Amino acid sequence: MGRAALSVYFWAFVVFLFAPLAALVVFAFNQSPTPTLPITGWTTHWFHQAFSDTELTGALLRSVGIGAATGLFTTALGIMASIGLNARRLRLRALIVAILLLPLVVPYISLAVGLLVLLNQLGVQISLWAVFLGHVVITLPFAVLVIYPRLRSLDPSMIEAARDLGSNEVTAFNLVTLPLLVPSLVSSFLICFITSFDEFAIASFLAPPGQPTFPVFLYSGSRAPGLLPELIAIGSLIIVGSLIVIAIAEGGRRWAERRLRGIPAEEAELPTGQDVPALQI
Repeated sequence: MGRAALSVYFWAFVVFLFAPLAALVVFAFNQSPTPTLPITGWTTHWFHQAFSDTELTGALLRSVGIGAATGLFTTALGIMASIGLNARRLRLRALIVAILLLPLVVPYISLAVGLLVLLNQLGVQISLWAVFLGHVVITLPFAVLVIYPRLRSLDPSMIEAARDLGSNEVTAFNLVTLPLLVPSLVSSFLICFITSFDEFAIASFLAPPGQPTFPVFLYSGSRAPGLLPELIAIGSLIIVGSLIVIAIAEGGRRWAERRLRGIPAEEAELPTGQDVPALQI
């Protein structure tokens, strides 16, 4: 009975999660401008019209650029924060961790209002740079939560061996620690990028007029019936692109882990029960 209930719950969760995504992709090819059943015909007209809309594509590229910059910068900050937290002697470690993770429990709308008030007091105009900095603040906890556990799991003896062989701290980090962190760095970048790309509250307060990010443009455009088919078309492309990125990232992560363990790809794919040949040293 327990297994049957768990199976029902699992498949209900899968349907609840993926049914809206599948519906969005299906209605993107609907010939009718209104997403209603039955579907009267199939067309790719809305994709051509969406890419010819400069405001829509501009908002999309704006969000992609801010998301990529946020992912790279926040991941770099996450590396530095994780190294500092991993220090053997660090006073007030618990307090520092709490401060770093504070944006996780602060509502984004409150943070957006606070950033807007701060910028006004400093005499700084709202801009995409302000949106970028706000996204760095809210994504830094995710980077720390991904990178720090991976850094703590590394064997300190590898770093000590590199130091014994004459490497300084920077060289040992670049040649030993950094390659071992690659899977977590990729995960951190993807999480920060998606969080920034999808963020609405901060962007709605700090984005300058005429330069909305994609979520802000999506919210305003969803109330205009003429833009709805174009938004559905772009949304379907985002869903497909996200699935492709996830598949590539997962494949790259597995490849990197095999390389870090020193296991060739053909040996890692041997059937269960078959002995793996000893590595030649």
